[in-house]
Amino acid sequence: MAHLVSAKGSDVLAWRAAGDFTVTFRQMLLDRMEFCRSNEAAEMLAATSHALDDLVAANDLFCSRSLSLMDEVAVCQELSRLRELTTIFFAGLYDHVAIHHAAPAFYQFSILFLQALSGSLVRISYTTLGGASTRIPEMTIIALGPAGRQEFSPFCPLQFMLVHGPADDAEEGFIKRFAALLHQGFEACGLQVDEAVTPRNSMWRGSLPEWRQRLGNVLGRGNVNEVIEILRLADQTQLDGSGDTGSGFRQLSLAALSARPVAVSNLVSRVVALSNGIGIMGGLRLEKRGPYRGLFALLDNALLPLSASVSALSLLRKLETASTPRRVRELLWRRELNVDMAERLLQAWHMLHELRLLREREVLPDWLNASPLYLDIDLMNVAEQETLRESLEAVGNIQRHVGLNFSGAGE
Repeated sequence: MAHLVSAKGSDVLAWRAAGDFTVTFRQMLLDRMEFCRSNEAAEMLAATSHALDDLVAANDLFCSRSLSLMDEVAVCQELSRLRELTTIFFAGLYDHVAIHHAAPAFYQFSILFLQALSGSLVRISYTTLGGASTRIPEMTIIALGPAGRQEFSPFCPLQFMLVHGPADDAEEGFIKRFAALLHQGFEACGLQVDEAVTPRNSMWRGSLPEWRQRLGNVLGRGNVNEVIEILRLADQTQLDGSGDTGSGFRQLSLAALSARPVAVSNLVSRVVALSNGIGIMGGLRLEKRGPYRGLFALLDNALLPLSASVSALSLLRKLETASTPRRVRELLWRRELNVDMAERLLQAWHMLHELRLLREREVLPDWLNASPLYLDIDLMNVAEQETLRESLEAVGNIQRHVGLNFSGAGE
């Protein structure tokens, strides 16, 4: 059944999926009513209508509760309470995805929650610094990685950075302390925080002029490891701070990355080299050793090559949108993708992320558990295996498309 039924507007993919859903749902009802008496058919239609009304009401209640929790988070000043609210909020999100199988809804609410939480942690950090907080310039917090693509779940390590106003040497010390408090605040709320991609490390904080110089130096030297690190800026979403600063940094960083062949070629070469989960002989690639031997690595063989491919193509075409589905749609409108490829890619994104989130729900509340990212293919029925294979084929197609586009650009 189509996954895009909830989308609206002039999006041809959304309406095509909505039409598919309507036709399928109608046919299912007709099949069930085929041998019913007229009164039984009427009762079935009435029951279906009531069930849909109940589902709508439950979804409205979920949205209301989620917004209420975010409102409380936005004004909360106690880390212990923020941790409770974080746990409650994500438990509700996983319950919602189990009913509706809607990965976009999960991620939309997830990023909104991170933004509310970030604002609260900023205020708590200022309070902890006391009088020193007056020496700190304006701060803008930007998420990278999964959160930067607006695909964050509490099973992902949070990667983030700071862009701040001009600061002298004395103020740099306060900024460093602020960054440490912010990192600790996210951890105190129960979230995993990346130990490397964090403003606790000087590379991931700086003013706009400092970031401009840093980008120029890294891309000028062309050191592979440094380029790989700075390419994280291809996926970014602002969590808190000045919208002008966040927008300015996005434009600065994406323009710098897309203009340098060393950055684009590095990203494309790594994308093309990633496994799409299908071996030479057509079988699925399974882990050959370690604790997950014999299982399918969902992150390495599916989620990562999909997001990296779309990210690379977006950088090649100078897109500023953050989320993968929106990038795919914009690439379609720009005629960088045809309708069939875009639709297959969106279907793959929905299927793979739905699978990931439902697997994560099975091990709640253990957010450190890595097992959801490994699938036992033998436990999947034939239809599920076929859908997975179709998704992986779509991932392989977009990887090849990226390689061809880069070659066609003359690099």
